[in-house]
Amino acid sequence: MKRALILSGGGARGAFQVGVWKYLREINWTPDLICGTSIGAINAAAIGSGMPVERLADLWRTHNRSEIYRLKILHFLKSALRGKPLKSLLDGAPLRSMLTRNLNMEALRQSPIEIIISAVHLATGRLHLYNQAVIEIDHLMASSAMPILFPWQPIRGELHWDGGVMANSPLFIALERKVEEIIVVLLSPVGHRPLPPPASLREGLELVFEHFLIGSYQTAMPLFNGQEAAAFSPQPRISVVAPSQMLGFASLLNFSTRQVNRLINAGYHNARRQLGQKGYVITR
Repeated sequence: MKRALILSGGGARGAFQVGVWKYLREINWTPDLICGTSIGAINAAAIGSGMPVERLADLWRTHNRSEIYRLKILHFLKSALRGKPLKSLLDGAPLRSMLTRNLNMEALRQSPIEIIISAVHLATGRLHLYNQAVIEIDHLMASSAMPILFPWQPIRGELHWDGGVMANSPLFIALERKVEEIIVVLLSPVGHRPLPPPASLREGLELVFEHFLIGSYQTAMPLFNGQEAAAFSPQPRISVVAPSQMLGFASLLNFSTRQVNRLINAGYHNARRQLGQKGYVITR
């Protein structure tokens, strides 16, 4: 297997991945494997189903917040303040409906690109992986069920939630398969470029969260020296595309057309610049 694309989780920031994919289409770079977590799993499934990049971009641009989730503040507060069974802050039913209407699951099953997504088993904390032979809407809902915000989801009767809890950037899958060429799309600038220390409590909390988002990427990256290097022979070519600035907490649930357009454009231009430095350029 030669090429893999890794799509990280990050809620509405996933629009950034659409811009990156648009650039990869322009340079005729096609992966053999796409590994996605959370919103990355949804984008991976859309790509695997053969959805053209402009159609994917249109889906992002034309589905606002109410078509992705509904607020359930009263139910959430009652469960939190009165010690009742946990209720999620958001209702994901609109997302399920949108995915059901727009994803061709039969086409996904026939995908020439292998698609692997992840979800975490609620009771055991184990990371479960699924490929396109078994992926259903339930799997996508589970992979993108951000804890507390969205309700956990059953897969064949077993409860799961967001794969990002354990592996937000599932790079390890491609490394274990000894893929030769890997492009990782992060949804945080942390880990990709140096950032100043936080200047306020809010910035500090945001930085902690950003570290969570890129933690699995950092731990999966081999050190490429000593015994670690021997385990990855030949060493894979790993390239990263990431936002160039902090996006903030609000960006995670902001599905406004304005943010979507901004992130799609940022994904495209960052891919062109960051991958262009590694030789990924339009040759025609």
